[in-house]
Amino acid sequence: MSFTSVVRRDLALVAAGRGASMLGDEVAVIALALWASHQGRGTLAVAALVMAATLPQLLAAPWAGLLVDRLPARRLIASVSLAQAVTCLALVPAIGADNLAAALVLVVALNLGQTVASPAWQALVPSIVGPEQVTRALSLVQGTTAGAMLLGPAVGGLLVGAVGTAPALAVDAVSFLVLAVVAVALRHDRRPERSGVRTKGEMSAGIRLIAGDPLLRSVLVLVSALALAAGAVNVSEIFLITRTLGAGPEAYGAIGALFAAGLLLGAVLARKVRDVVSAGRLLVRVTISMALSMVVLGLAPTLAVAALASMSVGVGNGMLNVLAQSIFVRRSPSAVLGRVFAALQGVVGAAMLVATGLGGVLLGVIDVRTLIVGSGALAVVALLAVSRPLLMTPPPEGAPHRPDALALSVGSEGGETS
Repeated sequence: MSFTSVVRRDLALVAAGRGASMLGDEVAVIALALWASHQGRGTLAVAALVMAATLPQLLAAPWAGLLVDRLPARRLIASVSLAQAVTCLALVPAIGADNLAAALVLVVALNLGQTVASPAWQALVPSIVGPEQVTRALSLVQGTTAGAMLLGPAVGGLLVGAVGTAPALAVDAVSFLVLAVVAVALRHDRRPERSGVRTKGEMSAGIRLIAGDPLLRSVLVLVSALALAAGAVNVSEIFLITRTLGAGPEAYGAIGALFAAGLLLGAVLARKVRDVVSAGRLLVRVTISMALSMVVLGLAPTLAVAALASMSVGVGNGMLNVLAQSIFVRRSPSAVLGRVFAALQGVVGAAMLVATGLGGVLLGVIDVRTLIVGSGALAVVALLAVSRPLLMTPPPEGAPHRPDALALSVGSEGGETS
């Protein structure tokens, strides 16, 4: 089955818009990190910015998911993107005045918008292509964003070095304007049915759906464990490359680029249309591959081995993103898809935040190689704990696999139309 011309047009717009936004975000991250590290506050300022960017995704996820499942996607995305563009521009005078407090408040506001926009985009893609083609569509979008991640740090560094922080932030503002234009230009939309009926616990419908479905619960645990492991590896890798293996910052940057290239390759490799059974079984193999790659990275005797292992972790990560999202789309009622993706975003964000903090603490008491190898072992333990639902044949898609209370609350919320 191939995409129609209208679907191809909308999907290309989404991929291009998301890629442009990711490029702008990467440029802004580099600009803010360099500003914070060079203004005399050092690591504390950088850590504060990381917290300001991460906490909104954890605390506001339930409200964001409900908003996504209540409003038409195009209008919501366009409005949020415009607000993010204005917020990004407001960062320019705050940075110019070296006002860290104002910058932190604006970063929180910027990422509150992202907490809404991300599940809105994820829920919109199945409305464009339909559930049967969602894996191919997610592969295209994930591949485009991975390509932007590959280019972003280099573009950000060059831009900040050449013209300063303010123009770099302006680039991110322009990328949000591009997203707003893309949302308006789409032919398809996700339009949840309006209903005056509100049920108790509807804000938590996404996480309750995941908790009630053994397959979704297993995927969430596995993705969270891998995010925790990958976060610890990210914290540790710079010390492995620059201290243990004795390489310079250029080599570390090159290995980071190889990881991003692996993300792109993994998204492409996962593009084949699969049902939830084959996707779940492939997810098991991908997890094993990622775990082994982390172990090889931790034990790498040379820089070349470390580079290949890091790229292999990226390939697995890229495949994981596509496979997990496709399973969530196929196993979730459309009426709660925004809340499902918001819950996924919040849990994974929490895992990454814990990994960043815990990794820094553990590096003070154990060897960097031990921490990276231990991260791979954590992925294996998580897989052993949840592998059974991934390897078994689940109920047919659309079967009543969720609790009755959830089914009742979902039933009054309507669906989506294109």
